[in-house]
Amino acid sequence: MKVVPMLRLFQAGAIAAGIQCVMIAVLSPVILYGQYQIEDLKVPNTDMMTLDAMSWLQLAYLVIAVGLASTKHRFVDVTAMRIRGASRRLHPSGANHTVDTLLVCLLMAAIGFAALTLRSPPVFLTEFGWHFGASDAAPIIWSAIMSVGVASFGANAHATAQAAREVRR
Repeated sequence: MKVVPMLRLFQAGAIAAGIQCVMIAVLSPVILYGQYQIEDLKVPNTDMMTLDAMSWLQLAYLVIAVGLASTKHRFVDVTAMRIRGASRRLHPSGANHTVDTLLVCLLMAAIGFAALTLRSPPVFLTEFGWHFGASDAAPIIWSAIMSVGVASFGANAHATAQAAREVRR
């Protein structure tokens, strides 16, 4: 299997996934440290609804991933051009059908990853973390990985939507 041509075809998603990983590495310690400082104050406030650090991280991961997926940049343009060319080679008379099918698949994957980002991790992952003494990290790791999927598939869907508009011209 040729991996490099496949990475070129979905370059926008690979770039978005890499940036999402960097954002996760930068943002997670900041939010966790902020939550630690708030808990350290020990100020009881029953009137105000508070979100725990995990909820903040899940929301932040998802918002950043959606932002990365919807940002237009040169990698989206290049990926759209490559998807358009590949669809024309694959099916010269019905290139728009090929691009539309790819767009639906990528959008469904991005939406699925977004839903999984906001859910709790599977039981096997928390059990695995519990055996190694890091059960608190399982929800954070799960949401982080799922948000990388949102960024990757979403950016590729963005590029495919652009390719679909250009194929119809």
